[in-house]
Amino acid sequence: MKKANLLNDLSGSQWLYWTDTLYLTNFPPDATHHLRKKHGAMKPPELMAEIISFFTKKNELVLDPFAGVGGTLIGAALAGRRGIGFELNPRWVEIYRQIQNEYIVHNGVIIPKEQGRGQPIAAPLYQGHCLALMKQLEAGSVDAVITDPPYGCQHRVTGFSGETNFNMFNPDTPLDFANVPDFAAFLGLMEEFGREAWRLLKAKRYLIMIVGDRYVDGEFLPLGFLVAERLRQVGFKLKGIRLWSNKATQRPLRPYAVYTSFVPNITHQNILILKKDA
Repeated sequence: MKKANLLNDLSGSQWLYWTDTLYLTNFPPDATHHLRKKHGAMKPPELMAEIISFFTKKNELVLDPFAGVGGTLIGAALAGRRGIGFELNPRWVEIYRQIQNEYIVHNGVIIPKEQGRGQPIAAPLYQGHCLALMKQLEAGSVDAVITDPPYGCQHRVTGFSGETNFNMFNPDTPLDFANVPDFAAFLGLMEEFGREAWRLLKAKRYLIMIVGDRYVDGEFLPLGFLVAERLRQVGFKLKGIRLWSNKATQRPLRPYAVYTSFVPNITHQNILILKKDA
């Protein structure tokens, strides 16, 4: 007798493939990339769809509290899941709603509406601070929390134009997680966020966070590990980490300290897999 799949709709071989801790992808820019790239730190919707497909079943609810321009919500549409997102910056909410108005999902691909028929990108994105908005949701109402928080901490990103994108992380508001004065304060906010994520998740379900490591003041900072440790304090169990890198959009290697000392080109991000085992 075939064993019941309690978590997702994948076959055994698909499940096994997804447990590889090295997660190398080659997703080219999709049809919405020219809009989403204004954010500067967005993730491919196809990546988010793969993550969502492993940690949920069809029509289950995925929450992204740091939704940005909606990569997770578009991924939910690709995967046939329901989604809900929160985003502090109204500029990113506006871009996501433009995508909703102009694009659909057809046979697992995002296409402009005028090119055919398909499913809408229906997940709502609400503008506001995630901690306040999460408190408005019912406890135990979410099947998975999948998100990419702003972990830069006063980090300024150089965009495609070569100019620094100072609007990316709401520089004028202390509410943004990226505007805290140091990483200690950021980790404190992560713990507060974790308590709300724990409350919202159903039992035995997962919190998935994409967190990159940093190089700060001449020292490697294992930020993914530090975030995971804070979330363990809330009650989550760390089940594993996948090291993700998208080869299609990987930044070129830079000659940091060549001939002087070892400085890493950090080309991967950590996908933290945490479970509410209670």
